[in-house]
Amino acid sequence: MAATTTSVELPNNAAASLLDAGSLPFAVVLLSANDGTVVFANHLMSVILRSSTDEMIGKTIPGLYDDGTQRSKAFKLLKKNTFVPPKQIEISNFDNKNLKITAASSLLKYQNQLCILVAFQAPSNDASKVKRLRIAIERHNMALQAANIGIWSWDLMSNRIAWDDTMHKLFGIESGSFSGKQRDFLSYMLPEDREEQLELGRTYYQDGGKFDTKFRILRPDGETRVIINRGEATKNEQGIVISVVGICWDVTENFALSVKIEHQALHDPLTGLLNRFEMQQRLEALLQSLSEDPTENTFCYFDLDRFKVVNDTCGHEAGDELLRQISEHLKPYITEKDTFARMGGDEFSLIITNCSSDEARKVAETLLQAVQNFHFEWSGKVFDIDLSMALVPISAEKTVSEILGTADVALSAAKDGGRGRIHEYRPHDSTVIRRHDEMHWVLQLEDALRSDRFQLHFQPIMPLQEDCDEGLHYEVLLRVIDESGEVMAPGELLNAAEQFDMATRVDNWVVNAVFDWLIKHPDHLQQLSLCSINLSGASIGDPNFLVFLKEKLQESKIPLEKISFEVTENAAIKNITKARDFIDTIKEYGCKFALDDFGSGHSSFAYLKDLPVDILKIDGMFVKGIHLEPVNYAMVKAINDVGQVMKMKTIAEYVENEEICNSLKEIGVDYGQGYYFGKSENLDEVIVVDATVATMAEIPG
Repeated sequence: MAATTTSVELPNNAAASLLDAGSLPFAVVLLSANDGTVVFANHLMSVILRSSTDEMIGKTIPGLYDDGTQRSKAFKLLKKNTFVPPKQIEISNFDNKNLKITAASSLLKYQNQLCILVAFQAPSNDASKVKRLRIAIERHNMALQAANIGIWSWDLMSNRIAWDDTMHKLFGIESGSFSGKQRDFLSYMLPEDREEQLELGRTYYQDGGKFDTKFRILRPDGETRVIINRGEATKNEQGIVISVVGICWDVTENFALSVKIEHQALHDPLTGLLNRFEMQQRLEALLQSLSEDPTENTFCYFDLDRFKVVNDTCGHEAGDELLRQISEHLKPYITEKDTFARMGGDEFSLIITNCSSDEARKVAETLLQAVQNFHFEWSGKVFDIDLSMALVPISAEKTVSEILGTADVALSAAKDGGRGRIHEYRPHDSTVIRRHDEMHWVLQLEDALRSDRFQLHFQPIMPLQEDCDEGLHYEVLLRVIDESGEVMAPGELLNAAEQFDMATRVDNWVVNAVFDWLIKHPDHLQQLSLCSINLSGASIGDPNFLVFLKEKLQESKIPLEKISFEVTENAAIKNITKARDFIDTIKEYGCKFALDDFGSGHSSFAYLKDLPVDILKIDGMFVKGIHLEPVNYAMVKAINDVGQVMKMKTIAEYVENEEICNSLKEIGVDYGQGYYFGKSENLDEVIVVDATVATMAEIPG
């Protein structure tokens, strides 16, 4: 197992209790076992040595373990839970005065380094004081025993290793039975860890200094344990390592928990595959390696085409089981050198390494065929599953986010192509470029919603016949303020909203904004005949939007007969049943409903009787050439005649000049809308509008 550099305090409070100035009536100093310098000294020690504790740190005390030979001899004695017993020694303080003191020593792990603890007092023949000193040091050794921390030392001059009793206990052998030989120490380690520890040993024991490693041992009882091993190799004055002292403790339970947590952090809990985070990490590592070792690799991104059908039909439990089964079903087709992950939901990814684009295509085709041959069964139902797949070359100049983004767009392109397909991304891929543009508009839309950068505009709808309403009548249009403050039409933006399921959020904003604006302008509201609000096809099919709109209408103080909603013909016929139910529900509150772009469908008249609308808006493609093309004239007349028979009002779009206007009057169309009557204007700039703007006298010509 690899060496670790993580600093972890020993699991005991021995150091804190022994080093506290009030806990012992003795001078206490901690010396680095590596070089004999002061690591800690209490207040009594500073008084004896005539130096502040801060000034002593990092210095040696003359006569007190200040040479390697002296420290090596001490290590030989500090084993089997014993210590260097109290004895009189002569040292020098920092005023260069010689002192005779009684000192006792032991080993202590303090602040992540192995130290020699020395406690001493002035020379005394008082046996009780010497006994107190001995008891204090023994308290430290008892703390080590309680924490189950073993101490070992290796005298390189005799090439013998000494273990204390706790070391024997950790390794599961009887006290005193360890042979003292390095090969026997290593023999307890698992073979896969042994060579690494031997190599680490060569480095530390040759160069000296601290070491911090972790290895696994196999005890005689057959149990495998994980051991932390820390210590220091000490050199003599000639720079030769003469001894090594270390401490060991068992971290098996903590290690097992750590391994489990690490596995959970990197793997998907449902399928056991790598998760998105780890896939991104490995993709990043591959990208970094390509600069030094260029290879051809491909990122494969795919999802299940009919996953939602299983989820909606049988529930999420079935969906989860499908994901598990698909993961297991695909594993035999994936080599060990490739990286397979679940990215989230029903999306998966695969890094196909060291292969050409043609070979990557074959891998993808194999996976696609494997899934097409797979049948998922649940509660007596059988489902055929398919994949949509994207293949993106992995190149060193790309980032992880760029590769994932391109793969996501390419996957959408595969679905647009009919599902069950593979889309290979290539530079200048027109399909992917188009999808990238759409994603750009999605981001713009998100920002506009978040920053409230929408703006309401209106375009007047003018009466063409004398018996039509003469109040204010207009269609509300949406505009977006770009980052420079300019107003832009939202065509691309709204297309992206439809494509990426954001249209309902936009409709929510518009409905709230229009109702709020009308309430704030009662004079305008009084003059209003009809305000028309566009809705998307997604909204009329969304039950949550219907709940929102019903609540809005119920609580509104606006006369609801002044409100009209409109939806395009194509949106309505996609699900005519939901559209009819939606229209019926809204009309119960007194609102009107218009069918926009009528005539653009393939069988417009066939289903018109099934949609209870009040207004037909004639598609502008027929209106624009009505004064020049007899067919256009006939189409507009036919639509208008049908509308009149069904007691619907008709509105012609794209009225751009007087000739078109006159033709529409002649046919009998009720209202006109277009540049001839006026372009769209900011609703906020029209606080009070003269009612005559909508009278027959105001119609141009």
